[in-house]
Amino acid sequence: MKFKISKKKLIIVGIVLAVVVVGSISIFSKNNKVEVKLDVKNVKTQKVTTGTISTNIEYASNLKPAKEVIVLPKAGGKVATVNVNVGDKVSVGQTLFTLETTDYAAQLEQAQAGVSAASANLERTSDSGFTQQLLQAEQLVGKLQIQYNTVKDSYDRTQTLYSAEAVPKKELDDSKAQYDAITIDLKNAEDNLNLLKSKSGPQATKAAEAAVEQAQAGVNSVQNQINNATITAPIAGVVSEKAVEVGQLASGQSGSVTVIDYSNLTAEINIPDKMLAQIQVGQSVQVDINALPDKKIVGVIDNISPNTSSKNNFYVVKVKIDNSNDDIKSGMFAKISLSAENKSNILMVPNETIKMENGVNYLYTVDNGQVKKISIETGISNEKFTEITSSIEEGLDVITEGQNLLSDGEKVNLVE
Repeated sequence: MKFKISKKKLIIVGIVLAVVVVGSISIFSKNNKVEVKLDVKNVKTQKVTTGTISTNIEYASNLKPAKEVIVLPKAGGKVATVNVNVGDKVSVGQTLFTLETTDYAAQLEQAQAGVSAASANLERTSDSGFTQQLLQAEQLVGKLQIQYNTVKDSYDRTQTLYSAEAVPKKELDDSKAQYDAITIDLKNAEDNLNLLKSKSGPQATKAAEAAVEQAQAGVNSVQNQINNATITAPIAGVVSEKAVEVGQLASGQSGSVTVIDYSNLTAEINIPDKMLAQIQVGQSVQVDINALPDKKIVGVIDNISPNTSSKNNFYVVKVKIDNSNDDIKSGMFAKISLSAENKSNILMVPNETIKMENGVNYLYTVDNGQVKKISIETGISNEKFTEITSSIEEGLDVITEGQNLLSDGEKVNLVE
């Protein structure tokens, strides 16, 4: 016997089998639960804190020696010796080079001969009898002055007695005669003394003395030229340049040795007027030198120009840097850090906790084990911290790294 099944019945049977299969799977799933484990990330955090942020501005400069002297001869001449080379250390007064002095030696000898002649003439003038005459005349005037005083006192007393009719007229006349005589003698002695003083003797002596002084001045002038032929170091330091050779004609314009003192170096920077209020002479500042990245260097503001530079309308500031250990070289590139702004008692977070997305700054915080993404507004910042000006709580945990791999609301574990 053959059974004929219609197409409609086949469709119904297929649906029934499908329902049975789905039901079986559902029953199997209920009896055999599949657990899916979520991967919970570990994160490190830091807390929002209150503190102080200082910002700095760096200014570039090339270091220069605190002292640099170009030494030239005071007078011209042929170079006889050169006593130093570039790189030599020199002390104050050490000879750098010398000029020939042959011509000066002859001039000096002639000038010294002039002094000898003038001195001999002075000696002859001083040894004349005039000095003795003058001394005797002065002694005579002194002696007669004493006698005059005695005779005058006696004459005055006699006049008084005569007025009282105590002495005769003859005694008064005798006393008057003695007074007149001593007066004449004293006047003659004084006139003689004055005459001696006015005579040519003293004038000749003075002229001879002046001649000696003039001749000695000539000697001193030539000796000074000889001394100037030895060119010495005015400061202690190192020879940085030598522009002089033996046989060269040197003068006040050519032929030189440059000496630098780099026990102290100077960094010269240009700052705008708004920075003047932040600095003062004697203030310590941080100095970073490219060639010495691991060396901590502190400079001191040595000078602040009272007016702006005509070149750029900035103020020139000179920073002095101690180099007594000879670690720093002139010409090295340096950066001077000046404090620009300082804020205290502000909320701040480490710079690495802030992530910018589409021009907005965000912090990824952790609240009850879940990531919470919050937008923030910021203020000043330095190389470590940034000020938070929007309203957030101090002590809030903020994620320090891996924010790019986290989502808002995601569960995380805090680790030390």
